[in-house]
Amino acid sequence: MSTFKNQLRGCVLASSVLAFAISIPGCGTKTTPPGADIIRQTAPGMNITFLRWKQGLTVLFVDDVEGGHNAGGTGSTENPVYTATVAAGSPETGGYKCVLETKDGKTAICRINGKGYDLSNGTLFVIKAKGEEIELHQLKRDLTTIPFDVKKCKEPIQKDAEIRELLELGELPK
Repeated sequence: MSTFKNQLRGCVLASSVLAFAISIPGCGTKTTPPGADIIRQTAPGMNITFLRWKQGLTVLFVDDVEGGHNAGGTGSTENPVYTATVAAGSPETGGYKCVLETKDGKTAICRINGKGYDLSNGTLFVIKAKGEEIELHQLKRDLTTIPFDVKKCKEPIQKDAEIRELLELGELPK
C-alpha cells in the first residue's frame, strides 16, 4: 500500500511541476503600448488637436470642420498596439475620422477616412471642410517648435501663413 501511495505522490508532484513549467511562459510581463497626451483647442476659424507621445511621435490636426470634435485612445496589455482616434463633424459637414496605430510611440500607421498616410511625409494635417467633402493637406513641419501646452500652442498655429491660407482665413489682423 505504501508503494502505491509513494507512486501516487510522485505522479501528483510530477504533474504539478509539469503544469508549473508549462504556465511560466504565460506569466511573462506584458506591457501596455505607449499612449498619447492630447490637447484640444479652438481659435478663430480653426480647431486644433495635438497628439504627443513621450517616445517622440507628434501629430497635429488643424481644421475648420463644424460640429463636434473628439480625440482619445485605447491600449491594453492584451494588444501591443495603441490606437488613437481623432474625429470631427459628420459626413454631411465635411467631417473626418483619423485612426493612428502605434506599438512604440515613435512611428504609427495613419488612416484618415480610410485612406492611408505615410507620416514620413509630414505629421501636420490641415483639413478644410468643402460641403460633404474635405480637402486634406499633409505638411512636413518640426512640431517640436510648437509648445505642447493648451494655452501656448494656439499662437504659433494661428500665425502660420500656410495654415491660414489653406483654411482661407486671410491674414492675421494686426
